[in-house]
Amino acid sequence: MTHQPHTSRPESELLDLFEFSHVVNSSLDLSIILDTLLLTLMGKLLSAKAVVLLHEERTIFSVVNGKGIPKSFLKQKISLPRIRKKTIRVDKVFCEPLFTHGINRLFPIVSQDHVIGYFGVAEHSRRPIGTTERKFIETLISISATAIEKGFSFRTVKTINRSLDEKIQQLKTLFELAKEFGGILEQDKLLKLFSLTLMGQVGTSRYAICLKEGKSIYSKISGAYLETDKGLIFDLVQSPLLSSAIPRKKKYEVLREHLAKEKIIALIPLQMQNEVKGVLCLGERLRGGEYSESDLEFIFSLSNLAFVSLENSRLFIEEIEKKKLENELLIAREIQQGLLPRTLPEIAKFEISGINISSKQVGGDYYDVIPADNGTFIIAIGDVSGKGTPASLLMANVQATVHALVPFHLELPVATARINDLIYRNTGSDKFITFFWGALDPKTRKFQYVNAGHNHPLVLRANGSIERLSEGGLILGIMKTVMPYEEGSIVLKSGDSVIMFTDGVSEAMNVHGDDYTEERLEAFVKRQNGKTAHDILTGIKNEIQHFTHGAPQSDDITMVVFKAL
Repeated sequence: MTHQPHTSRPESELLDLFEFSHVVNSSLDLSIILDTLLLTLMGKLLSAKAVVLLHEERTIFSVVNGKGIPKSFLKQKISLPRIRKKTIRVDKVFCEPLFTHGINRLFPIVSQDHVIGYFGVAEHSRRPIGTTERKFIETLISISATAIEKGFSFRTVKTINRSLDEKIQQLKTLFELAKEFGGILEQDKLLKLFSLTLMGQVGTSRYAICLKEGKSIYSKISGAYLETDKGLIFDLVQSPLLSSAIPRKKKYEVLREHLAKEKIIALIPLQMQNEVKGVLCLGERLRGGEYSESDLEFIFSLSNLAFVSLENSRLFIEEIEKKKLENELLIAREIQQGLLPRTLPEIAKFEISGINISSKQVGGDYYDVIPADNGTFIIAIGDVSGKGTPASLLMANVQATVHALVPFHLELPVATARINDLIYRNTGSDKFITFFWGALDPKTRKFQYVNAGHNHPLVLRANGSIERLSEGGLILGIMKTVMPYEEGSIVLKSGDSVIMFTDGVSEAMNVHGDDYTEERLEAFVKRQNGKTAHDILTGIKNEIQHFTHGAPQSDDITMVVFKAL
């Protein structure tokens, strides 16, 4: 009979160690290495439960692999009271989570004199681990320590490479979106592209954009759009922030409740020139779970890219509107200048002079001197409420109506009533006109007038006294004529002057915000006695400009001065 050679136990264990070393060191896959270690040790110890803990930080370890334990226990963070390089017996005091799951013995995994983890096993009370078995286990763990460290490093490198691939893809996406955003000026299209990108790249379809000024410009989140919490949000969100990370302070309590109600998971600041101008509020992800740090970084870059494009779109639209307004003002200025007489007619035995100094804003000031075929001259001045083209167009209508009525030689009160009723029928209640006009007869030097709510013209008599021309009635356009307008009348003697003006004179404002006032005007006019009509008008103009020096002109300055020779 032939006898087979008998392999002794030490030789068998050496073969097992050699085979184990070959398996664990021939792989860089951490899962394969840990599975091999677990199955080998569990088979050797006849144990039904085992785990591998790897070191995270300080005394914190992560359960990275296990057999015979619930899946929920995997990837849990375990805090140990101390780190030892020797076998540790686990009880409830030492580590309750491990003890609860039946793990009662830890073997250290040491590499380069540092504990990188522990192998935990459920030791049978009836069959405790002997000295020989313990040494064999420690040898197996020692052999696997280097492989585990290499596998862990390889996994880290793979994670970093995967993260780099994601970053490269995100950069490509941002580059492509930058070109797309840069070529779109319509706000609706920009927001649609932004919405589709959020859904496709990030996986969210509910969001709101909350701006510092005005309401949210776009939203897929119902509710008040966080209007009441704006101040807190802009102070709080200086970088991407998860709602769960908002400080548990009383002042944020209402904000946290609102975010929870709207199911807002993350807040992303929208910045312009390093200042937070808005906040992007993100709802839940379609596939569940929280936003990762990488997600938040990508969304931050994406949303700020879109926000800059939205701001550029808004500025572009504002520039177009500004150009439209400038064109409108140019048209209005042309209309206004067209209303004013190019030259004033000569009036026998009278001097007459008129002026209109436009402010930056086009208004509705108007003056006119119209010769009538009966030898009289109609002298008019008016001021339409408001600015711009509407005011100029309304005053153009008034001018056309005045010119149309002059040949009919209607009494001034009757003609004024007709003008009033025409304006009342054809304009809104917010438009009205202060108006003064009169008929000057050079032969009799009689001046008959009607004042429809206008600044009372001043009559400077040759003896230095001042009178005011106030007879008339309501401002034009306020209501239909019920009470007839009253007519006033004066006779001008040699040296007497009449000064007609709009409120741009009396309400001219200096740098301190003070009005010039009619009282100042009256006092100044008294000092102009004896001067020509042109000199009186020029003197008032210079006086107003001196008073308002350094302050912007707030309204048109319009005056007509005529003097009996």
